This record gives sequence, structure tokens and C-alpha cells, in this order.
Amino acid sequence: MRFGHIALLVPLLAGCYVYQPVTTASPPTGRPVRLTLTDAGTANLASELGPAVEAIGGKLIDNTADSYVVALSESRKRNGTEIDWRGEQVSISKSLVAGIQQRQFSRARTAVVAGGVIAVLLVARQALWGPGGVFGGGPPGPGPGPK
Repeated sequence: MRFGHIALLVPLLAGCYVYQPVTTASPPTGRPVRLTLTDAGTANLASELGPAVEAIGGKLIDNTADSYVVALSESRKRNGTEIDWRGEQVSISKSLVAGIQQRQFSRARTAVVAGGVIAVLLVARQALWGPGGVFGGGPPGPGPGPK
């Protein structure tokens, strides 16, 4: 595969996402969300999520009048510790949720990351295969003559 082909794949590999506040009346099910818990939510859900969990993230499975059902992929404690989950489903009363955000693709962040990766690849290509590089330059010379 040529270098140019690899450079075209970089934006696909470097996709960046951000969490944005939900602006619709109801977040769409099946999409990744992050729920920020109230203090009461942290206390009431400690037996299910662990102590001091302030936010959870995962796929929104169901959105009823009173609760959200989320297939967990992550949780964050108040001290910043993040814990990975494997899709365990938890039902959280809406009264225990301070805020909800939806995961969305960020074109700006992806462009910056892709540009940085492409720049690094170009510098590496020049350093390794360009003139004077490790694998670059012309064919070896005749070397010193016989003695």
C-alpha cells in the first residue's frame, strides 16, 4: 500500500466525538449518552454502580416517562476515576439525573487529529526514506579502493 493510501485512511481512524447536551424533548434510543447524576442519584445508586459515581455513559436502551435504561460502557467517580463496564443494563429514575448528553461526531476535532497524524507521517517518511534518511539516498558508492 502506498503512503498516499495510508494517509487517506487516517481520518477514518482518528474520528473524535464529543458529548453535547440533549436539545430535543427526548433523547433517541440506541444512541450513546452520558447521564450526570444528582447527589441523591450518587447515593441511591451506590449499591448498583459503586460509591461516589457522578456520571455514567452507555447506550440508551429505553426512555420511559420516569426512567432511562442504559447499557453501561463507562462510569466516572467524583475523584475522576473511570470504570469500564460491559453493557450491564441499569434503570435510572429521571429524578436522579442532573443532566443528559448525547455523543456526537466532531468534525473540527477529527480534522485537527487527522492533520497532526498526517504531518507526523510526512515527517517520518522524509526522515526514513528521503535523501539522507535511513532507507533513502542513492545506491551505495564504490567504497574505498583496494590497498
